[in-house]
Amino acid sequence: MLTPRFEITQTDAEVTIVVHAPYVNIKDTEVYVDGTDFRFLASPYYLRLRMPGAIEENSTSSGDYDCEKGDFTLRFSKVNKGEHFENLDMITTLLAPPKSAGAIIPNIEVIGKSRECNPSAASADICEGNALDDSGNEWFVPQDNVPEVQFLVNSPKYGFANKKSGILHAFEAAWVKDITDLPTPDTTPETERKTLQQQRELNDFCENHYIADLVEVENIKPCITYAAEWDTLQKDQVALSEAEVDILKELPNREYLLDSKDVQKLCFNVIDILYASCYNHRTTLGENTSESSWTINKLSSTLCWFQNFTSLDEVITACIRRSLCYPIYRNWELSIKVFEDLKIVLSLGRKYIVKRFCEIHSLFNESYEMRYVLNQLYIIDFLIWLQTLPESVIESLHSALSEIHPNKASMGFHLIELEVATYSVQEEDFVIENTIHKMTDNIDQMTLNDSNQEKPKNVYHVNQKFFKYLLSSSSSSTDSSDSDTDSDSNTSSSSSSSSSLDSDDLDDEPK
Repeated sequence: MLTPRFEITQTDAEVTIVVHAPYVNIKDTEVYVDGTDFRFLASPYYLRLRMPGAIEENSTSSGDYDCEKGDFTLRFSKVNKGEHFENLDMITTLLAPPKSAGAIIPNIEVIGKSRECNPSAASADICEGNALDDSGNEWFVPQDNVPEVQFLVNSPKYGFANKKSGILHAFEAAWVKDITDLPTPDTTPETERKTLQQQRELNDFCENHYIADLVEVENIKPCITYAAEWDTLQKDQVALSEAEVDILKELPNREYLLDSKDVQKLCFNVIDILYASCYNHRTTLGENTSESSWTINKLSSTLCWFQNFTSLDEVITACIRRSLCYPIYRNWELSIKVFEDLKIVLSLGRKYIVKRFCEIHSLFNESYEMRYVLNQLYIIDFLIWLQTLPESVIESLHSALSEIHPNKASMGFHLIELEVATYSVQEEDFVIENTIHKMTDNIDQMTLNDSNQEKPKNVYHVNQKFFKYLLSSSSSSTDSSDSDTDSDSNTSSSSSSSSSLDSDDLDDEPK
């Protein structure tokens, strides 16, 4: 059975559910409503939703079908008028089946019972053992089918909430290097990851690249001044696209049992991944490229090093360090601009964060490298978990980020010393260039004054050539550090040259 795309809106009195189910036989369509339970069946589509509040079918309820669009529009009344239903745009949470009290198990993926189907089962090939839910109601059909994940007890852990292990040992080492800089992830202890990452970044940091982007900012300015979509977007304007809904509705039904430390670490991981996403969006001017998946993967310590953080300061420092080491644009002003973007994205709330992760999911799935594995390790679980994350947690993250003030000294790359040296050289070059320009201007001015006076033309030629000679002679003598003997020789040569110059110029008198 296929899970159709759907959309839910509400007023104070009713709920409207639009189900996209093209090319179905309307006569075979069945709709069932009971409290918070909504079910729709029109072969080959099956949809079951757990509503945030109770709805009912009465005399004011209605439904219609648009043949051209393939949309069913179903309207039901709220049992409690004026009640506001939360999270109607969190697709995955609405698809989750009812839970029995005390049945939550840590990190369990709910995929239903694996029994053989009874050939004489009722309509829609509902399998025996899956046709009834916990309350004895019919129509409970699993809406996902995801393979089990392997867990190795003694291997280093990584992945979402640091709960997975032994996943990458089945892949070739060359493929694994395409997605992670962590050497042998299934054997390198977690305690060594941070040290290895920092040492690798110190080796990879290129002073010449940083200085070049510091001095030549013409290519970087458009990225800094670019108006990203979140700069003008309001929180109440955020909406999921059809492609994003398609991603969310296909997510498996997973339940997580996390303590406060786990939640804190996951929030730090979200910040880390979002920074990489914002950097990609700004530097591509909102148009993803073939390198976008690499950029997000490389800039995120979570995705590239399977890193876990202990503080927000540590997260932001890691993000900016990597933005100065690896992408094509390595500029402090740009990195800080992305940090400001990150705060705006958080201010737009949970739905917009989910949108950013949906984009990452698509980029990794479409990547030539095996980055789809990162979806299995991290992104899919984050998409499921984020839909249940309270807005208050996101607001507290945004507030905490406002207290973070990155500085160049804490990056560990001697950025201040590099910039001081760069600006000193620039200033010296500027002084020399200005001196040359002033000497040239003085010569031109003297030449102009000479031309205004009534003098023989040969005198004009003598002055012009003489001062140009003085300029070249001054430059050569400045660069020279010879002995007194060489100086005397140079003086003698200058004298003869001057004499030769005078005689030659007198011969140049126009006839």
